[in-house]
Amino acid sequence: MPSSGGGVSKADLLMRRILKLENEIAKIRDIDLLLEKILVEARNFTSADAGSIYIREGDQLKFSYTQNDTLQSQLPPGKKLIYSTFITPIDSNSIAGHVAITAKAINIPDVWNLPPGVPYSFNRSYDEITGYRTSSMLTFPLTTSRGEVSGVLQLINAKDIDGE
Repeated sequence: MPSSGGGVSKADLLMRRILKLENEIAKIRDIDLLLEKILVEARNFTSADAGSIYIREGDQLKFSYTQNDTLQSQLPPGKKLIYSTFITPIDSNSIAGHVAITAKAINIPDVWNLPPGVPYSFNRSYDEITGYRTSSMLTFPLTTSRGEVSGVLQLINAKDIDGE
């Protein structure tokens, strides 16, 4: 719906962007390319500095895809970040595991200061090893058309208008 100024509304632009993305994703047949594209676009929509996708394998989540603009910018041109894959159980001890078990999204403003009484915790070891500081985190389940959780998507450190 055009705005009163004769231009295109923000909602219209967003809807067009989503429809274009839906068409692009429908054409991708390689699962690795598809998940990378989903991660890129989810980060773009939310202005997230970083993000990860965990894939469900039985009763575990495999850390499979990750992107981090801050750490990538610290590397020489042409170099890519290499991440170790790891597996975490699907239980309420971790944020990703809790989202997988409950199938409910969690939006955390500061993972270093979790609200009292939550069953999950934040593993600080990655931040301590890399010097990266995880702050905000939006974590939600990736579900099949039947509602089964097939993975988890984490978006890390939302950036404001100035890129902070």
